[in-house]
Amino acid sequence: MIEEIEYTLNVLREEKPLVLCLTNFVTQDFVANTILSLGAAPIMSACEEEIEELIQIASTLYINIGTIDKNFIRLTHKAVLLAKQYGKPIVFDPVGSGTTTIRTNAARDIMSSAQIIRGNASEIISLKSYIQSTKGVESSDTTDDAKNPAYLIASQYNATVIVSGKIDFITNGQRSVDVEFGSQTMQLITGMGCALTAVCAAFHSVISDAFDASALSTYYFTLCGEIVSQSHHMPGTFKSAFLDQIHHPNFKTMRGIYAL
Repeated sequence: MIEEIEYTLNVLREEKPLVLCLTNFVTQDFVANTILSLGAAPIMSACEEEIEELIQIASTLYINIGTIDKNFIRLTHKAVLLAKQYGKPIVFDPVGSGTTTIRTNAARDIMSSAQIIRGNASEIISLKSYIQSTKGVESSDTTDDAKNPAYLIASQYNATVIVSGKIDFITNGQRSVDVEFGSQTMQLITGMGCALTAVCAAFHSVISDAFDASALSTYYFTLCGEIVSQSHHMPGTFKSAFLDQIHHPNFKTMRGIYAL
């Protein structure tokens, strides 16, 4: 596993794939810096007139509905159609799905075209259920609660679904894995989930299989978090150290943690 992650990072840094991000305003900076730290190239856009040109040169389309309005919905609809036209994979983060009708409907529309879908337990459950259980972007459910909805979504849409939580769960309907690394401090930093989805998008730029890309990126992201937690316990310093670890990982320590 660690050797595969190391190999993927080397490929990312050689190829420097462009990740087109249609994402929220709150976490744009963190998402962009995470992608840059990996060695890939982010570009953010909210301009419908340039989307086709950007889709053509991008390796992956990352959509995040954290700050949503009618213009953003129209932009994402056009981007999804163009991504299909040009054969570009879509990685989707349904932020806050289940909170409002417009957000949930938009999320369900986009997820049907995505190769990777990553959200917290309540967000994933909302994609299959009309029961409202989210509080903004906070999950009211556990990873175990979301496993069956994740499996059903993955099977129905031929996608890989990542449920983030204390334990992360990844499934494509045929293969599944639990990832038990990470740190509770990560829950105190806005945009950690968005950043994980960005790592998935970058990895999927150079790994064609969506499940493999999702598993490797989730292991890498959470192992980096666990390493940082050994010396940083406050959210401000943790965030900076986390970006440093994403950029310059301690693979020796990572192998030791993974082997436990």
